[in-house]
Amino acid sequence: MQVRRVRTRADLRAFLRLPDWDPRVASHGVPLWHSSIRLWWSGKGPHRRHGPVELYLVRDHTGAVRGRTTLHTDARLDAKLGEATLLLGATEFADREALAAMVGYAVRQARSRGCTRLLGPVSLLPNQVGGVITSGFDKPGFLDGPWNPEHYPADWEALGFERTWTGATWRCEDVARLDPDSVFPLQPSDDALIVRRGNRRHLAEQLPILRRMLNASFAELGYYTPIEADELEAATDGLAHLLDERLLLWLERDGEPVAFVLVVPDLTGFVRSRRGRMSPVDLVALMATRGRYRRDAVLIIKGTVPDARGLGLMRRLSHELLVGLRAGGYRNLSVTFIEDDNSGSQSQFVAMGGEPLHETCFYTRPVGLADDDDDEEGNLVLAARDDLSEGSDAPATTRLLARGADWGRAPSAHNTQPWRLRPVDERTLALGWHADRELRVGDPTRRDLMLSLGALTLALKVVARDLGLSADVSWAVDEGRHEAAVVHLREFSPSGDAPNPAQGWTVAELQSRRTSRAAFLRQPGDEDVQDLAAEAGIELARLPDDLIERLLPAATARTLTGPAAEELGSWLRLTPKDARHDLDGLSAEVLGLSPPQAAGLQLLTGSPHLRRLLGASRLDRVVAAVSAVRPRGTVVALCAEPGLELEQLGPLGERLLATWLAGQRAGWSAHPLSELIDDPRTAEALHTHVSIAGGRPRQVYALWRWGAPGAVPPRSPRLRD
Repeated sequence: MQVRRVRTRADLRAFLRLPDWDPRVASHGVPLWHSSIRLWWSGKGPHRRHGPVELYLVRDHTGAVRGRTTLHTDARLDAKLGEATLLLGATEFADREALAAMVGYAVRQARSRGCTRLLGPVSLLPNQVGGVITSGFDKPGFLDGPWNPEHYPADWEALGFERTWTGATWRCEDVARLDPDSVFPLQPSDDALIVRRGNRRHLAEQLPILRRMLNASFAELGYYTPIEADELEAATDGLAHLLDERLLLWLERDGEPVAFVLVVPDLTGFVRSRRGRMSPVDLVALMATRGRYRRDAVLIIKGTVPDARGLGLMRRLSHELLVGLRAGGYRNLSVTFIEDDNSGSQSQFVAMGGEPLHETCFYTRPVGLADDDDDEEGNLVLAARDDLSEGSDAPATTRLLARGADWGRAPSAHNTQPWRLRPVDERTLALGWHADRELRVGDPTRRDLMLSLGALTLALKVVARDLGLSADVSWAVDEGRHEAAVVHLREFSPSGDAPNPAQGWTVAELQSRRTSRAAFLRQPGDEDVQDLAAEAGIELARLPDDLIERLLPAATARTLTGPAAEELGSWLRLTPKDARHDLDGLSAEVLGLSPPQAAGLQLLTGSPHLRRLLGASRLDRVVAAVSAVRPRGTVVALCAEPGLELEQLGPLGERLLATWLAGQRAGWSAHPLSELIDDPRTAEALHTHVSIAGGRPRQVYALWRWGAPGAVPPRSPRLRD
């Protein structure tokens, strides 16, 4: 891993457009505004008085981006904390190895700058945007709130960071049903208070009033540094266009502003759709559609000046806020993080029926914690990459076999997980398969079996590399003995080992790879497909929609009612009551089936009479056509010369998994359409098409559709989970 500063516009574009390491990011995270990041890079924002904000990228040996961060300091926070602190911001990473690289680099930078502590992620300060969520990973984030994949907390803490300023974001559902007079009844003392509301035309005049209350209200908090006028102006740039005047409120007592609350329409959906961009065209689009964003609202900040606390002022403001939310047609209210010990602030949302959404924290560590743990490039060395009770001196085969929860995420047809690994000696494993996990009807040539075993060998190589090992595979298939290959393990040598495909992928990517059987909202184009083919070193052909439309119903019908239907039924786990529901096979959740659909599939695969009836009437094709998902996405075929031997299919399976991982990194989920190859008639049509299109004899060995689903696909179960 190499950490390099962002210096060119090409680097900046890479910083802004990160790979999709986790498919949930697009639907759960909220990207930072590109305009803010560009100001950091150019040094033109209000932060410039406090020093430069340096942008960095982490790249692997192939040049692929694996992480990003900013490094900067701020004397105001140093004064608050009592020591010089190097801040990490906008920190995103694919895996622990990438985070270790950037933290190692940050340690070296901190020493050179005289800083004694690291703190992050903050963008640019803790009182702006930042933090890590430590729970609720299945619940999407929202505007001005953090969201991150679930491996982040463990990764930060494995590198010596400790939690600080712990808290939670909150969510109040269906606030429109609440009666403000019942939830926050008015008191006689409220008559002495004057309620002021925001005004779009005069917002510039109102901002100084808000800033004065804001700085006074939060001055004693450990993470808060005073907001300067130009910082508040930059943070609220564009707010006048979107402000709902009913939701910016403050109270005056005896002519003095004493308490305030700022709530804005929740633009999370728009920010996600633009991936953080806000060009003039995007702004016009937002203004034209702003009415769509009046269902949810976000409470950005609220506070009471110290001298006015204990008088029930926030209760009075909450009453007015509920009135405004109801009048504006808002139903739900999200709340940016509140520290755990701030029970007074939490009580307002408890009264509204709210509950914590995400637990949050920031991370900090002294710079000197691991002074001797840097490698030659400044990357923090991970001291313990596995949890083996046997320890790092255990045999290489034992260490690798113990990581089955990682390499066992390799794909297989019907999720059969057919592989069998056994140690031959301390550095050699024999790879074979379980005969009772073969699909003898659906995969009589063992094509799918060999591809899945090949995919497993790539997963083994990735995990071996994570353990500091190299895995070399020698293929020699013995069908009678159900043996496929031998895996030789040795210590990895950065100087002596030639680059291999496994070095381009990570355990985190193996874990996050999933099959999506849902409709795809976006799909890769021809150029995307060829880029991914080049990255994985494989030959891909994009198949025309009309060809798939013509062939797929017949192939799917054969799967549902043909010879392999009963075999498929033996691998269905359509109810949680199934004894193997959480071990292997295909669940209703993984297949994306509703309860009635699951019941229908169970009946069909379990009833030979019904299958014969549907097949004879050709209603099976109608069922297949109706059940096909739309939009389908881009259908891609893996092609090679005809008639590959079983030993050649294994390495092809490695490249197949590499292709899917490359697609995942680019934001595309894969869903195999193997039924088109399993049916000899449709398979022949495919072989003919790719041969004519390619101008030479070709055969299709794997087929799938690629695209971006609207939601995160469920994880299929594994025997070693």
